[in-house]
Amino acid sequence: MHRSLIALLLLPTCFLGVGCGQVGKHGVRAAIEELASIAAEGALIADDLARARSKITFVRVHGAELSAQAQHEAEKLNDAPVAPRFKRPIETAITLASDIGGAVDGLRVSPQDREQAKEARTKLQHWAAAARTLAETL
Repeated sequence: MHRSLIALLLLPTCFLGVGCGQVGKHGVRAAIEELASIAAEGALIADDLARARSKITFVRVHGAELSAQAQHEAEKLNDAPVAPRFKRPIETAITLASDIGGAVDGLRVSPQDREQAKEARTKLQHWAAAARTLAETL
């Protein structure tokens, strides 16, 4: 009885494409859309820094969370068994995740640098748009 209960609990995850075989289009797309969201949120933080409207402590704490989320999405994409047709979009998404995390980390290290914040805002907005476009192509 114990095994059948475990099987019943794991069954829904197999239907979602998580943990059983290859991750499908929906799973890859959701991870890439999450990267777009992280980049957009990072751009908002950068904008606040550029305008001197944010506390350093907030930028460092929330930035650490965003950077960790970007890294986590990259790890999930890297580790997920996927169909060969998703290999190139996943490689692109992993690069985007690294760029996004790096820009957010730069904000955390130098939150007083308004010029860097302006540059990061522009880059993060660009990467958010690139991730959205990539997700839409799947």
